[in-house]
Amino acid sequence: MTVRRRLTRSTALIALAAVLVLGIPLGVVEAARVRSEQTGRLEREADAVASVIDDRIEHGQTLSAGQLAPLVRAGHRITVTTGGGTVTAGTVRGEAITVRAGTTGVAAVAASAPSSEIDARVRRSWLLIAALGIGGIGVAVALATIQARRLSRPLERVARTSAQLGDGDFSVRAPRSGVPEIDAIGQALDDSAERIAELVAREREFSANVSHQLRTPLTALRLRLEESARADDEQVLREDLDAALTEADRLESMIADLLAHARSTRRAGLSRVGLHDAAREHAAAWSALYARSGRTIRVRDAGDAPALASPGTVGQVIDVLLDNALRHGAGTTTIVTTHDERFARITVEDQGTGVDPAAADRIFERGATNGTGTGIGLHLARTLARGDGGSLRLARGAPARFELRLRRASSEDSR
Repeated sequence: MTVRRRLTRSTALIALAAVLVLGIPLGVVEAARVRSEQTGRLEREADAVASVIDDRIEHGQTLSAGQLAPLVRAGHRITVTTGGGTVTAGTVRGEAITVRAGTTGVAAVAASAPSSEIDARVRRSWLLIAALGIGGIGVAVALATIQARRLSRPLERVARTSAQLGDGDFSVRAPRSGVPEIDAIGQALDDSAERIAELVAREREFSANVSHQLRTPLTALRLRLEESARADDEQVLREDLDAALTEADRLESMIADLLAHARSTRRAGLSRVGLHDAAREHAAAWSALYARSGRTIRVRDAGDAPALASPGTVGQVIDVLLDNALRHGAGTTTIVTTHDERFARITVEDQGTGVDPAAADRIFERGATNGTGTGIGLHLARTLARGDGGSLRLARGAPARFELRLRRASSEDSR
């Protein structure tokens, strides 16, 4: 049953109950009033006749039915009893109600009227009350229908909004109706849509980031395994397999870091990270890919200091910058760690032609690419850096030099 029908039915039942509770006692009271009024009218009729005939009887005049006839209403009957007998004028059909005169005189006068006359007036009173009750119920139902429509239409719009949200349209918003309770539902639905849209966007971003970040490490892992397959020396084979396991562990850690980033934007879990050690570790992981392209990586310490960053951020950014240098740069790629009193820095530069000045402002935008990349890496790297309160910028255009700046860890920060 729809909301409209339920509201209309419940209102009609309430109105019916009110009519029964109030109408029945009112009908009983009205019936008693009609009977009392009719009895009083008959008594006044008898009193009027008594006042007329008393003088005649006192003067010794005889009393006949013909003399009483003009004093009797049609359908009624007057009965006069004296010492000389009883005189009756008029005829009553059916059951009669008889009332004696209230005055005292030489004669006893009684007036009679048919019961049907009172019953007809009582029925008219009941019919009037019933008509008013039915009219009241009709008005209540009409008002209930209008109110039900006013309340159900916003709910129907909220239901349509929910259906659109279920179909994947997270931009839809519930309209406002002016009813506080329904508007509260709409606001809660809008908040849910925003949270779901944000969650889906993060999951999609996670998928894109993972596909981008895993491509190069998987290639390096493949190279390690290929070298292991060609190794004749058992010691060399063991070293290559250990290196492959290390690379697999790094892949697992990378996925966990990216998933944590996708699920939360809070800067939490910051710890001390040695930039020079991180640079050397990731440079070693990339050395095979660089060697395959006939290039080398060099790591230089111009003043190392621990940075305050979340686990995985520094490594992810270094991987993006090394991948960018391998794809778009040339010659030797150099990683340099520096610091000052407030910040610790890593710069990555190569000997290529650099970045087109016209594209320098948009290379960090998601989807920005020269046709040979995915347009994800630099955007992801800057997002990760900002998530830890740092920054990533293009320090020099040609040759390209990228700088990662993070807050320097103090002696009070957890180790």
